[in-house]
Amino acid sequence: MGTPAPWSVLLLAVLVGLCTSPVAQGKPNFIVILADDLGWGDLGANWAETKETPHLDELAAEGTRFVDFHSAASTCSPSRASLLTGRLGVRNGVTHNFAISSVGGLPLNETTLAEVLRAAGYSTAAIGKWHLGHHGHHHPIFRGFDYYFGIPYSHDMGCTDTPGYNVPPCPPCPQHGAATSPTNKDCYTDVALPLFENLTIIQQPVDLSSLVEQYMEAAARFIQQARDSSRPFFLYLALAHMHVPLQIAPPPDRGIYGAALREMDALVGHVKHLADSCGKGSTLLWFTGDNGPWMQKCELAGRLGPLLGAWQRAQGGSPAKQTTWEGGHRVPALAYWPGHVPAKRSSHAMLSTLDVFPTLVALAGATLPPNRRFDGMDVSPVLFGLSDVGHKGFP
Repeated sequence: MGTPAPWSVLLLAVLVGLCTSPVAQGKPNFIVILADDLGWGDLGANWAETKETPHLDELAAEGTRFVDFHSAASTCSPSRASLLTGRLGVRNGVTHNFAISSVGGLPLNETTLAEVLRAAGYSTAAIGKWHLGHHGHHHPIFRGFDYYFGIPYSHDMGCTDTPGYNVPPCPPCPQHGAATSPTNKDCYTDVALPLFENLTIIQQPVDLSSLVEQYMEAAARFIQQARDSSRPFFLYLALAHMHVPLQIAPPPDRGIYGAALREMDALVGHVKHLADSCGKGSTLLWFTGDNGPWMQKCELAGRLGPLLGAWQRAQGGSPAKQTTWEGGHRVPALAYWPGHVPAKRSSHAMLSTLDVFPTLVALAGATLPPNRRFDGMDVSPVLFGLSDVGHKGFP
């Protein structure tokens, strides 16, 4: 699997002895990992040409792989809003991405998964990219999360001193007194990207080279605190990967995207180890993506696998993010829960990120908020291998 990243050695030592208190009785822990702009073919378990995901492939082998799993939208904010509400954008009010200048966010009359689980006795945390509003009560701390550590939107929506990779490339933040005249209209030079812990900005601009390490440390702290309180936990880990690669040093034997994909894979491997250290069978880990790859980023974009049709090959159109072609919303999905979710299984049931909300609520023994329509459904029978029947279609 290659030489581990320098930060991973220290984290491994921390994680081995992390979980020492007994598992909260009766209720499972939940970890939902949401990758950003990940292609269906970015997992070796899905596409044999991909070689950079040994930990995700191990997760697939030890759990269930969903081959017909769909995000609720083909762009960031609407997809995330649907995952956390179980409702399509036409119902929850989020149909477009929020910008740095946006003053709104996920409507405050929407109930989030975190709010329902917290009311059921769970410790809740959001770590990573939020992108559902960053002003006032749209902040995740006011949306059901006890703890938040992350960035308010995508990591290319603000300048940093050491920018990650982009096409075309973006400059670092201007020095004090320097004029700002970006050559790329998609680059941000007026606002430095902030890193939040709860309501406090702890770093601005963010050091992208240490973001993965900081996310892992925050996850470890949160889980330890939850276990110290003898409460089950819900961790929503929204990765910066694979939107555009972070500041990394790619080895000579593979390109920038491949190196970033391997970095993401290692992070997921550590999260799996963290879940197992808390007692195998105590934690459901659900991995998926918010939408398909960002093909405009050329060599920095993800892999569609087989989801590239004759029209795109002939006409050159994008079948991925921001489109309703299959590559825009059909995403990788894996579920891992030893003793509950069958290993070495591939499910062909048509499922969606919309199903995460009602399924976790049911597994927690909680009830769905009344007086509203949900577009997702409880897919526990599919998770447990008792059925392979999902949605017949979506409204």
